[in-house]
Amino acid sequence: MARSRTIAAWSSVSVLTAVAVLARVPQLVSPNLLAEGDECIVGLMGLHVARLHDFPLFMYGQSYGLAIVEAPAAAVSFALFGAGVVTLKLAILAVWIVGAAFYFRAFTRVLGPVRGFWVAFVLVLMPAWAVTSMKAWSGYVTAFTATAVAIDLIVRNEERRSGPWLGAGLATTAIYFAQPLWLPGLLPIVLYHLVDSRSLRCWAAYVSGTLGLLAAMAAATIYWPFQTGEVWFRPPIGNPDLLASLPAMARQLYVCLTGSFYFGKAAAAGPFTTGLAVFWFALFCAAMALQVYRVATRRYLLWSHLLATSIVLTLLANWLLTEHRDARYVMAVNAPLVFLAAVELFDLTDRARVPWRRTLAAILLLAVVQTVAMRELGGYSYMWWTTPPSGPSETKTLQKLIGYMEARGVTRAYAMNMLLPWAITFYSNEAVVARSKRGHDRYQPYVIAVDRALESGRPVAIVGYTGFTYGLEKLVPDPAAIVDIDGKYFVYIAPDRELLTSAGFQLVR
Repeated sequence: MARSRTIAAWSSVSVLTAVAVLARVPQLVSPNLLAEGDECIVGLMGLHVARLHDFPLFMYGQSYGLAIVEAPAAAVSFALFGAGVVTLKLAILAVWIVGAAFYFRAFTRVLGPVRGFWVAFVLVLMPAWAVTSMKAWSGYVTAFTATAVAIDLIVRNEERRSGPWLGAGLATTAIYFAQPLWLPGLLPIVLYHLVDSRSLRCWAAYVSGTLGLLAAMAAATIYWPFQTGEVWFRPPIGNPDLLASLPAMARQLYVCLTGSFYFGKAAAAGPFTTGLAVFWFALFCAAMALQVYRVATRRYLLWSHLLATSIVLTLLANWLLTEHRDARYVMAVNAPLVFLAAVELFDLTDRARVPWRRTLAAILLLAVVQTVAMRELGGYSYMWWTTPPSGPSETKTLQKLIGYMEARGVTRAYAMNMLLPWAITFYSNEAVVARSKRGHDRYQPYVIAVDRALESGRPVAIVGYTGFTYGLEKLVPDPAAIVDIDGKYFVYIAPDRELLTSAGFQLVR
């Protein structure tokens, strides 16, 4: 019996994995596919790990955004299949799928194996995770997976042993360093089960795991011999105008549910994607109202209350602690929302004695609609302009820019835009190294390498996005020498030190 259950569990995980990968193929083969700056930073970290140049503890330039999961995953993917944007995204997706598998394991215990499978099936097709499950943001996908691991260890620990609680404590600290905005959502589940355990051993194991790893990580941040990056960015904490930000928070959650965004901006999304975002947002509102009804009528449902509290605390923390309304800051809501809807759906069908085939038909209908939305998100683009249908792909255009510089002997470049250097450096496999205007940046060796090339008289270039020259054409002797690359990028060869300084570059040598 135990063997058959194990085979069934592994079969379910295999199906979920296949569905998760196949549903994202439209994105991976899309001409719009282009890793953004932060993803390219993680990609470069993966290259450095693979080449044993560096082993970053956090994302370059940060004291948070745990990198010891995503960067090594990228390194392994690069070593096996070669470095590139597709192999980078597949590495991150693999980390995310591990998290989805642990959510499935956890809620199999809550809902049963069949129901747990179908809820996980909906999760892997959820548009909110279509793009973000492959985003190499150094921490967000790690937090998703660590949260799932912690919940699984807690929920499946029916014998109330201390070992799983120790593991849950370690996972909690990993979440803290990866993306602490996931912690409020985990809190009610942890506290309920700790109190319910009535065991000091469980409390001690959880606290030991949390504080032990916390102390080890804190010590590592003081001295990490393989960390070459320089910490220069720390997110501001606090919301100075709570009431005025409430409408923006509602939009923030909605945009997050579309899965189509770029930092704080919504990206274009298709009708099925937007329709599903409205659907999930409406479910969220209904679930919150249902909590009030349950409490008022004393019709309590444990996991409904735990998951609803998880969502509320996540949103509350985001509202109180962050001023910027980036959709990614509330991504921790997505998985609990799916399982909250499932808990309420199955409770309703059980009480109303709805035949399972009808419930399954409704779930399959939702899955089909979500599959269509996943196909729509194959056209996802975070660029503020779009690739014409007859034009080259985003990747080919960027490679054309890189090839133009290489053909003229340029291997070092100054980028007018803050995130462009990382894309140039990653897509060229570090054959062309670029830096931004900052004199001190996330990875200082790049800044030094570019400035050394300038000082030694080697050819360098100024690059940027077309339409965002920031007055460069008024500074160069011949504006016609600024070459346009497919209406997306521009490049100016052989600027001198005076021109670079006038353009706003802080030179360090």
